[in-house]
Amino acid sequence: MRKNYLWFNFFRFTIVKNGLKLFYKNIIINGLDKIPKDKPLLILPNHQNSFMDAFVVVTNIKTITYFLTRAQAFNPPKVGKFLRSINLVPVYRARDGLSSVTKNNAIFEECIEYLKMNQAILIFPEANHNLKRRIRPLSKGFTRIAFDAEVQENWAMDLHVIPAGVNYYEHENIRNIVRVEIGDPILVKDFKEIHKKDERKAANLLKDRVSEEMKRLTMHVANLDHYNVCKILIAEMELDVLKVINPNVANERVAKIEANITPEIIEVANQVSNFSEKHKFNMKTIIGRERPITAMVLLFPFYLFSWINNIIPYQPVRILISKVIKDHAFDASIKFLASLVLFPFFWIAISSILWLAGLPSLYVMGYLILSIFTSVLFKDVNLIVRERKERTIIEKLKSSHPKEYEEFEKGLEKLNEFRKEVL
Repeated sequence: MRKNYLWFNFFRFTIVKNGLKLFYKNIIINGLDKIPKDKPLLILPNHQNSFMDAFVVVTNIKTITYFLTRAQAFNPPKVGKFLRSINLVPVYRARDGLSSVTKNNAIFEECIEYLKMNQAILIFPEANHNLKRRIRPLSKGFTRIAFDAEVQENWAMDLHVIPAGVNYYEHENIRNIVRVEIGDPILVKDFKEIHKKDERKAANLLKDRVSEEMKRLTMHVANLDHYNVCKILIAEMELDVLKVINPNVANERVAKIEANITPEIIEVANQVSNFSEKHKFNMKTIIGRERPITAMVLLFPFYLFSWINNIIPYQPVRILISKVIKDHAFDASIKFLASLVLFPFFWIAISSILWLAGLPSLYVMGYLILSIFTSVLFKDVNLIVRERKERTIIEKLKSSHPKEYEEFEKGLEKLNEFRKEVL
């Protein structure tokens, strides 16, 4: 047993997994039965949503898993030590300098040693994250680990490559549904004869096969010129969450759009998307969302308590994602990690104050329990507040930029008409 075995599993299952149960409304996992037991695994998910991609996959796999993370995250050394304790392994990029990249040789050997122990390595083969719902070109780093591992074991390791697709309804927001699709295992030993003749060809074939499988496991828009059309029609205008996160439905719709798309529709989608991004409002504020109206009416006191109780610890998170962090792919990760610390810390602080003020322990405990269980309601109330601010922006746009806003509305109407015809 490795010295961090108990700590890693405590952190993975007790802290992170339970935190995810509060953070997301539901995490759907399909295909876990495809993952073999007592075999070395190379797990390859798509990478759209920063740390959340790794969290939702690793917390649902029992195998001890290590995952490669950019070396920059391991500074300062105390942070690096903590990350190492939860099985993160630094990987160096060309931008880190040639001397740093050579350190990857040792890192890859370390990964191979874990594979020899029938453990798992999680690698994001796209090598970077992006919120776009598509699979980007894959790097060949994972193929090097895969083939080097099999060669060292004389092709007897039986290494299984496991492609995966992580599908979000809304990447940046809490209390949404996430769907993880586990793909069919790819056996590295099947490429043995090709690798012996031509290592580069074998690497490219493995990379291409993984890429095609990943495109099947998540929504994939191949043509970037068509991306805004597909995003708006499939993700923004669809109120049924389960259809958005179902890759079979999403990719079928992408194919229909691709077969009927026109230059005019592409231009309209680009204009609509650019207008909403420029003026910083979400198109769903206009298009609409599904809301738990009945629950919000019946449980109004609990919703109100949740908003009042959590609005203060939420402020550092809001400031970080709105004024400090420029890459919105980190929004959900910051919300999740900060909420794991800030919200419980605030609840405990208030409980301590109430206890010191002489309130009976039963009431203090009641406040703490109520804080935990009503925290899942905070998103709905906070969303109403945020949309109200966005609606104020929209009303101002109607008077300050009437022609532009009118074109925006007409654009949405054209896209909706196209959607009804095609989908």
